[in-house]
Amino acid sequence: MQRAGSAREVLCALCRALSASGHFWDPEVFRKSKFNRPEATPEFWKLLYNLLKQIYPSEEDLSPSAPEKNAIANQVQYVKCVLQTQGYGRPAFYALPNGGEEGSRELLLAFSWLLCRVKILEIMLEKNRVKVGDHVTICTCTYDKAFKNVKDTLPATKRNLDIRYIQWLNGKLQLCRRTLYTGHLEECAILYKIHSYTQGCHIDRTTSHLSVMETELIRQPESCNKLLQSIESENSYLEAYLEWKQLESVYWRWMETVLQSASEDEQSLTTHNINKCTFYSSGYRPRKSLSDIQVLGMRLRGLNEQLHELTSNRKLLWHEQSKDLERDLSQKELYLTIKKIKQEVKKKLEHLKHQSAQSEDIHGSFRIIFRESKLQKTAAHKEHNVRDLQATEVITFLQGAITNMEAEYEKLQDQCRTRLDEITERLEGVICIPPTKC
Repeated sequence: MQRAGSAREVLCALCRALSASGHFWDPEVFRKSKFNRPEATPEFWKLLYNLLKQIYPSEEDLSPSAPEKNAIANQVQYVKCVLQTQGYGRPAFYALPNGGEEGSRELLLAFSWLLCRVKILEIMLEKNRVKVGDHVTICTCTYDKAFKNVKDTLPATKRNLDIRYIQWLNGKLQLCRRTLYTGHLEECAILYKIHSYTQGCHIDRTTSHLSVMETELIRQPESCNKLLQSIESENSYLEAYLEWKQLESVYWRWMETVLQSASEDEQSLTTHNINKCTFYSSGYRPRKSLSDIQVLGMRLRGLNEQLHELTSNRKLLWHEQSKDLERDLSQKELYLTIKKIKQEVKKKLEHLKHQSAQSEDIHGSFRIIFRESKLQKTAAHKEHNVRDLQATEVITFLQGAITNMEAEYEKLQDQCRTRLDEITERLEGVICIPPTKC
C-alpha cells in the first residue's frame, strides 16, 4: 500500500536499503544529480561501480596501487559495460567522458533504469541475505537466446580481434568450467559428510541434521555475536526496503521531473546549435536564413503529406490483393491449411506449457536436506506440508535437457556439412575436409 511522503523521505529510505551493499549512499548525491551538478559525478560513478560489482562480479578487480585517475576510468568503463550488456540504450550515457567529471543526471537516469528494469535492489538484498541453512539455487527456465540489439560503443581497434585471442578465451573458459565443476564436487562431498555425521542433532524434525553454518557455530560459539549482528543489519535493510516500497510512487514522480529537465536541456542545446548555425554561418543575411528555414519546413510538411498518402494507398492495395488471394484459394485447401496450422500451434503450445510447468516447479533457492528413508520424508510432509524437490528430479530433467541439446547440436553439424558440401562443389581444385563429430 502506497503512502504519501516527500522526496527527501523516499531518497533516505532508498539510501538505507542500498547501504546493504556495504557503502554509504548519501541522499544529497541524488539531489545534486537532478540539477546535473558536476561535484556529484565522481561519487555517483563510485557508488554505481561498487553496487554493480557485487551483483555482476568480474575476474579483474582494480589494483589498490593504481593511480586515482586510472581507477576512475576503469570504474566508468565497467559501469558502461554492465549497462550495455543489460540493454540500456541511451546514447547520451555512453557519450559521457571516461574521466568521470560530468554527467551526474545521466547517471541518475541510468540508475533509475536499473532500479526499474533489472531490479538491482531486490537482487542485492537476496544476495546479501543471511542463510543459516545450506541452500542451492536451481533454475531450469528457458531464456530467450536472441542477442539484444545494443549499439556497439567500443572503439574499432577493440572490435577487430584476432581469432587466436578468441581461441585463448575459449580455452580459458573451459578451464574455469572444469575448475568450477571440481569445486562443486568437493563441496557436495563435504556437505554429505556434515549432513550424514550430524543426523539426529537438530531440533527441527524436518531437517534432523546440522548445516555448515550451524556446525561452525558449535565449533566457535563466539561467532554467534557476529551472526546476530548480521541478522540485525538485514532486518534494518528489510525495514528500509518496506518503507521504500511504500514511497516508491513518490520517487517515480520525482524522476519524471528529472527526465523533464533533461529533455528541456537537450531541446535548448539543439535550439542553440540551430540558431548558431543559422545566424553565424551566413554572417550578413540572417533574415534570408530564417526564410529559407520556413521554406524548407513547408517542403518537409508537403513531403510528409505525400508519404502519408502513398502509405495509405499501399495499405489499400495490399488489402485488396490479400482479399483477391483469399477468393482464389479453394475452400478445401483453405480448410486444410487452417487445420494444419492449428495442429502445429497446439503442439507448440503443449510443449511450451510442459516447459513452463517444469520451470515453475524447479526454480529458486532450495535448502539442501539429507534424508535416507521415505518414511522421514512422509513425516515431514504431514507435519509442515512443504513441497520437496528430489535431487533425482533435477538430475532427470538436466539429463533430458542435455540429450535435447546434443541432438540439436548434431542437427546443426549436419546442416553445416551440407552447406559446406554445396559451397565446395562450386569451387574447382579445392579439397574440403569437413570437421569430425566431437
